[in-house]
Amino acid sequence: MSEGSVLPAAAPAAVKAAGLAGSRPVAERTVTLRAFLLGLLMVAVIVAMTQALSIRQSAADVGGTAPPPAPTYLLFGYVLLAGPVLGRVSSRLALSRGELLLIYVMMLIAGPITHPIGMGFLLPHAAAPAYYISQEPGWQTFWPVLPAWLGPRDPGAVLEFYRGAKGPIPWHAWAAPMLAWSSLLIALFFVTLCLNVLLRKQYVEHERLSFPLTAIPLALAEGTGGVVRQHLFWLGLAIPLLVQGPTVLSRYIPSVPALQLREVLVLSAGETLSPPWNGLGDIYFSLIFWLIGIVYLVPKEIAFSAWFFYLLALAQNVTAVATGRSGETPNVYSNDFPALYAQGAGAAFALTGITLYAARHHLRAIWRKVFHNDHTVDDSGEFLSYRTALWGAIIGVVFLLSWFCAAGMRPWVAVLVLALILVYFFIFARLRAETGLGMGVVLWPKMLDEVMLTLVGARYLSLPDLTVLFSLRWLYFTPAVGSVMACQLEGLKLADSGGLRGRTVGWVLAAAAAATVLLAFVATLRTYYGSGFELLPVGRRAVNMVASQSFWSYSNLLAAHAAPRGADWGGIFAIAVGAAVTCLLSWLRINFLGFPLHPVGYLAANSWGMHLHWMTFLIGWLIKALVTRYGGLKLYRHLLPLFLGMIVGDMVHQGVWGLVAWATGGVQ
Repeated sequence: MSEGSVLPAAAPAAVKAAGLAGSRPVAERTVTLRAFLLGLLMVAVIVAMTQALSIRQSAADVGGTAPPPAPTYLLFGYVLLAGPVLGRVSSRLALSRGELLLIYVMMLIAGPITHPIGMGFLLPHAAAPAYYISQEPGWQTFWPVLPAWLGPRDPGAVLEFYRGAKGPIPWHAWAAPMLAWSSLLIALFFVTLCLNVLLRKQYVEHERLSFPLTAIPLALAEGTGGVVRQHLFWLGLAIPLLVQGPTVLSRYIPSVPALQLREVLVLSAGETLSPPWNGLGDIYFSLIFWLIGIVYLVPKEIAFSAWFFYLLALAQNVTAVATGRSGETPNVYSNDFPALYAQGAGAAFALTGITLYAARHHLRAIWRKVFHNDHTVDDSGEFLSYRTALWGAIIGVVFLLSWFCAAGMRPWVAVLVLALILVYFFIFARLRAETGLGMGVVLWPKMLDEVMLTLVGARYLSLPDLTVLFSLRWLYFTPAVGSVMACQLEGLKLADSGGLRGRTVGWVLAAAAAATVLLAFVATLRTYYGSGFELLPVGRRAVNMVASQSFWSYSNLLAAHAAPRGADWGGIFAIAVGAAVTCLLSWLRINFLGFPLHPVGYLAANSWGMHLHWMTFLIGWLIKALVTRYGGLKLYRHLLPLFLGMIVGDMVHQGVWGLVAWATGGVQ
């Protein structure tokens, strides 16, 4: 634990602990030109795969979730097939470990940006006002204050976007929106990269966060002499393929029996039980093999806390019904007791403060280096100098605030909104670094527009304030954009473990994000105009979140403006309770060795997603608890390849059956 830290030190990287990867000294290397160019090529491949597999057809996720499917199985495919062949032809042709990891990181960053709930969400969200205004007369309320450069205004261009274009794409209609939104995203991603550089040493060297998701590429990048030569790895890889394969196959051959393992509704308490037990709501069972593998890698107290606090949340719901505060299962987004997601927001804010407090000595050292040129502070091992990172973050923040204000926000509102966005991005990057939890497992707790309406109230927000806030909703409603910061942080850890050194690494990560933004914008526009947004699976408003929320964002804007209220003190109290519980848990973990509850688990349980995945956490925790109790560290290390194989096998399963679904026009 670093000096003065209020956060308990996490276990070192699991893969290193097991001696599978990253445990031997690695020669320092700089970025090679071929790795950078191949990385850009693979960024384009990820963009193209997303268009084909995830947007044109909902056949498979490509790179948005954690762990990312396509980067994982593409790396596995190279190590298993292409690498040995190239090595036999010439040792110079084969990619080094550092090159493989750099290319993987560039794909890792590209995945969430080009995702259907990333760039695929931005474009219909920007086009929605011009399309629906003829159907929704009330939208005339905000139309005059909505900047014309945030979305297309040409009626013909908008209609073709939704229904398909017979002629060329009307690029002129999207020129201003493309410039505006691309500049916003590139600046935002550079700010997050700079913040990650500033905190990398604190996370990696002082607090020694576990970064469990890095175990997979680190192990695979060892090549055929690493984990892939171990029998337990192949056994683990076979488990998800054999267990899940028949379920997918049954969609093509109905006579094959299906075994449903994901999001199985086992109890609908609201319909089957009487009060107060109807407060339990819907209880789901999910068994996700890659998540069991991740849970095996993280500290036991985090896995235990995730499912324990979920069950505690259910108990709070039952209490709400029993005390007459609710007649049915309380809405998790509501500010009425127990206001679970408001508690989650408070946990996120408190953890941000705790993290920064723990890093105070490190941050003071950065200040001395930048403003007093303190030679005792060494930043030679960082991927950007502290001076570049700090001033880059400052200039980027000024640009983002200027963008918000140019769109119509008052300065104090812009500062608060940007601060909330960065807090969520920041703490969920930390969450992924410590637990491996990211997009696909947990999302945000309370949405940021709801936090703004809770803390400030629509009464004190002008119509332009609200219009810009809800125009940005695509950015903070889903975790895709926020996941980029987590991917960058993971990328810095991988680069460091892979022996890559030099400032070039930081600029390569920045270039990967910028290139993806531009490629994804153009590619997604082509897809939507070529097929018609409404005619694609992602554009079906009745069943798809992207289409429905592109509409509801602006409807919610109207609702907030039509019935303006002040601050919601019930919600503020719930946020304060969440922050207080988080601080108490942190204090208890510091002062009582072995205290089993972790504040990160409390945050995860009070965010969207744990209601679907709690059982997988329980099973994974139970497996690890039994292994470590009866077999100790020796058995834990011995079985590690089995669980790494389960993770890779699940990614391969998604890739193989996603390709089948794409080829047959089906949905995985």
